[in-house]
Amino acid sequence: MNWPKNKFSTLPIASVLAVVGLVVFQLSWMRHSRNLSEEIFNQRVCMALCSVVEDYGGGMLCQKDDAAEATGLAPMGGYTLPDNLETDSTFRADLRQALDFYQIDLDFLVSVTAEKQPCGSAHQCAVTLPGNDGEDAFVTVVFPDKESFITGKMTFMVLATVLILLFTAAVLLFANRSLRKQKRLLETNVDFFNNMAHEFRTPLTNMGLALNMLAKKQPALQDDRLVEVLRRENNRMLHEVERVLHLASLDNGDYTLQKERLSLKNLLQSVLDDMEISIAERRAKVRLGEMPEHLEVFGDRIHLANVFRNLLDNALKYSKEQPEVRISVKEQPRGILVAVEDNGIGIPAGQKELIFEKFQRASRGDLHEQKGFGLGLAYVKSMVEMHRGFVRVFSEERRGSRFEVFLPTFSPVQ
Repeated sequence: MNWPKNKFSTLPIASVLAVVGLVVFQLSWMRHSRNLSEEIFNQRVCMALCSVVEDYGGGMLCQKDDAAEATGLAPMGGYTLPDNLETDSTFRADLRQALDFYQIDLDFLVSVTAEKQPCGSAHQCAVTLPGNDGEDAFVTVVFPDKESFITGKMTFMVLATVLILLFTAAVLLFANRSLRKQKRLLETNVDFFNNMAHEFRTPLTNMGLALNMLAKKQPALQDDRLVEVLRRENNRMLHEVERVLHLASLDNGDYTLQKERLSLKNLLQSVLDDMEISIAERRAKVRLGEMPEHLEVFGDRIHLANVFRNLLDNALKYSKEQPEVRISVKEQPRGILVAVEDNGIGIPAGQKELIFEKFQRASRGDLHEQKGFGLGLAYVKSMVEMHRGFVRVFSEERRGSRFEVFLPTFSPVQ
């Protein structure tokens, strides 16, 4: 029995996409952070350079405009340049002190140029200086180690990002390995279960034939209580084995529904007729509500009958007192809703979804006294979904349960 392949095949792809998405997000975030750090660096350098030049001019001569904000250049005016500015120790000491104030501990080169150069191209910042001849000059500060300085500020961020990515990748890898291991174990267990079902079917069939032949040879045994018990238990086991094999075929995709046009009223009545003995043994009251004769569904007669037989069988089994079962049919715009309601022991709130899983049964007290493999409702859900419908349950403990099955109306193109 194969585990649904598309479920596990998408897990590695989803994991890879998640890691790639996280990497892209982190890289984008780091690029934004680096640009922000560089912008702050340029602003601090310009502020430091402005403050030093203003001191030389004897006043607040730095007036930033929109162009200065965009290029990192600040226009200045009204002061005298010191001689040999590139090598002037006082100017360099003042600039060093201003840079230290802004926490920029980098070596720098000072030069005077006649042309404006954007600071981003050469890692420089400049201010406009009017020369003695009336023309502007530019004091430029170049930081050879600017890139390493900005990158160094991001060291913690880079390390944290790498660690987060490695941790995430390791978790996803471990999760995928664990899921693959669980898949192999589950496939082994289910294959073993299905093989055992095949092995059981032959002896159970032979036992049933032997009982029938024995009853024919000795008519006195026809009504014998022990023979009847053997026949009933043999039929029950055969029914469970067939259910396992049907589920295996459905999961493997080896089964094709034999759909035909079906009268819903006749289908439900045939189920009640087949279960007449079980209903009589439990002294149950089963009421089939009124429904129009024209209601039809397009489906597999055998499997749809098994769906309603399973629901009715559960309603009979899980009732402590005299079972009362009501089957109602409601016509809807796109299909038919069939409800099977009982007065049984109900289902705990946290286990309503589990009951539709294979080999799962509600675990409340005496519920496990009932025989079965926990396959009935899993079969119901799989079969109804193959008919493009759905099944849902409404239940409270000690207040009974209501199972609703929706089936599309007759449509030969389905």
